[in-house]
Amino acid sequence: MAPSSTTRTDSPVRSSDHTNRESVPDKKLWEVVDIPGKGKGIIVTQNITPGTLLLSEAPLIKTDVVQSLTTAEQDLENALGKLSISEQENFRTLHTNFPENTKEKLIGIIRSNAYPLGPDTEVGGLFADIARINHSCLPNAVQHWDELLGKQTIYAVRPIANGEEITTCYQPSGTSSKRKEILKEFFKFDCTCELCSLPPDELKASDERISQAEKLDETIGNSKKVHFEPDEVMKCARSLYELYELDGIKDGRLSRLYYDVFQMCNMHGDLARARCFAKYYSDAKKMAEGPASMNVLEMRPYVKNPQKHDSFGSTDKWATKASDVPKGLKPSAFKKWLWREEI
Repeated sequence: MAPSSTTRTDSPVRSSDHTNRESVPDKKLWEVVDIPGKGKGIIVTQNITPGTLLLSEAPLIKTDVVQSLTTAEQDLENALGKLSISEQENFRTLHTNFPENTKEKLIGIIRSNAYPLGPDTEVGGLFADIARINHSCLPNAVQHWDELLGKQTIYAVRPIANGEEITTCYQPSGTSSKRKEILKEFFKFDCTCELCSLPPDELKASDERISQAEKLDETIGNSKKVHFEPDEVMKCARSLYELYELDGIKDGRLSRLYYDVFQMCNMHGDLARARCFAKYYSDAKKMAEGPASMNVLEMRPYVKNPQKHDSFGSTDKWATKASDVPKGLKPSAFKKWLWREEI
């Protein structure tokens, strides 16, 4: 199955607002082509800027049509029979990682191409166009299940040049050898993305940064340290941000970092910095999920009034007012203030 979410369980919860909020991507932005060594893939047909909606697609089939393991192939066949002839053809021509299992071909297609419909569900969905998007350990796009629309969206998070392939990440964590091992086991391919194909010295340096980032992320997620040693955690957060900047990481790991630091600042009464990180989180989610994302809408009140969030006020160790955000500073000076480097 395709990649799971990188969002922590303490990210903003979705609301039940059912406002009509759908954006429609321009299908002229991309086309399905043959990609050497990968089979089919999707390339863009013009230069794409971050935050562009590339695809928005409802599932052809959801995995909850399967009643049991013993009836799975027939259940899928029954569900497929309810689709149009063209939709059935789109499904049946998708790649399977298990071609040797001819008795369970539909199951193989689902196992090879389905995406989870959100971070907290076991139900998956198969998307005819999105299934053509290939993997990169340094993706230029991010997938997101929009529960209210009932659609999977793909937004660009890095610039994509005309003719370049759209990629998402199936396995975002671990060193190159670990990623390759997992991708080989579950997706049956050898990763040759731009990150895994770096020259040996550069790949070693990349792996070292990734290992360092995972250790930093573990510290930032330690609730006891966040409460009792926030200065140390803030230094770790600053270091992690710099690693993400160096490696061009713009996926859910970055927005998660912003959200973690927002909560920590808010916990210790630092409303000025909490406001800033709430805005950074919101902007990152807007780029990856669209302006009407429920994660964006849920965070909106806290950009102005972070004290309304549940994380506020466990201590007053870093107490500031929401209006204390400095104005007129040079970017370098503002960054020092933001990350509490001169305190």
